[in-house]
Amino acid sequence: MDEETLHYARVYKAKRARLNILEEQIAAMGEYNVLPHVAMERDSLTEELDMFEVAMESPARAEAGDELGVRGRFVVTYKQNQDIKKSLAALSVRSEEWREMQRNWIILIGLVVILILVAVVALVTYLFTKGAL
Repeated sequence: MDEETLHYARVYKAKRARLNILEEQIAAMGEYNVLPHVAMERDSLTEELDMFEVAMESPARAEAGDELGVRGRFVVTYKQNQDIKKSLAALSVRSEEWREMQRNWIILIGLVVILILVAVVALVTYLFTKGAL
């Protein structure tokens, strides 16, 4: 292994050790009693380690792997994951906008139905009091 690969292997090992410590703390505290910063660090480390693993096992062509190196593969994988997350977030926002629009239409239709019912009751009451019915 080259020096850069060894460096990232050591970083990976250190992050894995930290994640193990956090998971032990979470297990001791209980999943629902865990402090928010501990849970956030665990999630962040898990995501980083997953990206490390994907980058290390990347099926890139040999030439591309040599050109990019471990760091390059990690950066490419990280950027791809960020793009996917942004796309999913945008899709989530669009679905929220769609739900809000549907909710507004349902409220509007409900108000129109109520107004029609009030008008019918008022007309029937008017006709009944005039003796037309």
